[in-house]
Formats: sequence, structure tokens, C-alpha cells
Amino acid sequence: MSLRRPAHSPSEIRLGTTLSDAGRVTVRPTVRAAGPTQGRLGTLCDALSVALEFPVVPHAVNSYTDLLAGLHWGEIHFAWLPPMIAVRAIARGSAVALAAPVRSGSAWYWTALFSHHSSNVRDLSQLSGVRAAWVDPMSSAGYLVIRASMRAAELELSQAFASEAFYGTHDAVVAAVREGRADVGATYAHFDDAGRIRNAGWGKTPVNVIKCAGPIPSDVLAASVHLPEDVAREIAEALTGEGHSVVRRAATELLEATGFVAVKDEHLAHLEELVQYLEVPPSTR
Repeated sequence: MSLRRPAHSPSEIRLGTTLSDAGRVTVRPTVRAAGPTQGRLGTLCDALSVALEFPVVPHAVNSYTDLLAGLHWGEIHFAWLPPMIAVRAIARGSAVALAAPVRSGSAWYWTALFSHHSSNVRDLSQLSGVRAAWVDPMSSAGYLVIRASMRAAELELSQAFASEAFYGTHDAVVAAVREGRADVGATYAHFDDAGRIRNAGWGKTPVNVIKCAGPIPSDVLAASVHLPEDVAREIAEALTGEGHSVVRRAATELLEATGFVAVKDEHLAHLEELVQYLEVPPSTR
């Protein structure tokens, strides 16, 4: 179905994302490359243009700061965002959630603080002067959300952790805890319908789960509040509804997903409550 464009609708829809230097120069969508590329972004925009009968163009930027600013001012009409960046935009009133990609059988995951099974640190009351292993400062599962949840619970992190280090990947965090270089670490976890952890970043390593927080969407496609609501609905339908297999195939290749589910602001309400407790680097504020 083509869009019935209101008078204030833009002449084209700009899809924003960040791309690595390698991703920017990789323009052929069939070229194998790690992470999103300009070519795959262009393929998704072409597919959406056909589905919506309305021009959709790629808009790659250098940083999440640029994405947030573009959404806020309406220069970017919808964007692919990490979960907590999306929540910041929604909490500011700059954006609304449209859809989330499905990965590992779910569009949602949790963050878990854990220790080795042989450790005496088994619950929050025992967190005092321990060594912490994190993924990186922008990792939702490996740093941001679990710390925000702990701060919301009025836990004094400066007393809980004697030292903290970033290891770059979830596997490296698990290795640091397993090998005794850290007392606790944070990684992702997926729960089954019965509320049990079905898989997590620690794999088969025996651990003590100290605290979990979530659920967290794997990523969020969010629309600027300046984009007309009917246009935003058409985009969400093209990603999640039936009859748009070309769009979904292009989107899954770009986002390395197996599908998409609709996301509404109320699904992210619990994360919005944690925004005030986030420790986000100044470059993303």
C-alpha cells in the first residue's frame, strides 16, 4: 500500500545508522563483511522504497550523538539504535519505537552479573571490594543496564568494586572470571517461558548468578517524532507484517537477524526508569 502523504510529510525518508570505516566503503551488498555496510543499508532502503512507494534513502553518520541529534531535529526520520541509546531518545521525547530484530530466537535478552561457581560472592550483599569484569562502556548487557539496575537498588558501586576493567567481548569477560582475574562479570542471558536461563554468555561454565536485569531489546528501529504517524506505521508494518519478504530479507541481512517484532514504548518503560542511573560516556549525551 502506498503512503498517502500529508502536507507536512518529508519529500524522502532518511534511514540513519552508524557505520564503521570498513562498512562505509563496502557498497556491494553481496560482499562478505563484518557488521553493517553501506551496500546492505542501500539494499534495505531500496526495498522499503518499493514497499512504501515512497523514496527511502540511507543516512550514515559517525556517532550515536549524531543519530540522537538527527532524530531530535527530524533530520533523520528513523534509525537503527542500540537499546539504551533508543531508550534515551524515547525518554527525551525525540523518538518512538517501531520494531526490534529477532536474534537467537528472541528479540529480548537480559543482563546478568555472575561469579564463578567456586566463589564466595553469591548475592548482592557480598559485593564488597571485588574485582569486576565488563565488556565495554557502551555494552547494554556487559555494563550499562546491570550497573544502572544496581544503582537504582541504592547499591554503592564504589564500595562494591575495588577494581574494574573492560575486556572488549563477552567471551573475554567470562574467561576473566573463570581464570580468577576477576571476581564478577556481566554478560547476556536468555530466559525460557518458564523463567529459567536457557543460554547465556558463560556457556557451559558453572556460575553463580548474582543479579539479572531486563528484558532488553536486542536493538531498536525507532522513528523520529517529526515523522508523521501514518508513515511510521507503514514502516513498522513493512518490517513486521506479512507480504514484505524482500524488505525483511534486506533488513535481516543488514541487522544479522532472523526477523522482527513490533515494539511499543510501554515495552521499554522499565528501561526508561533506569535512564537516570545510566553512566553513559559524554560523547553519547
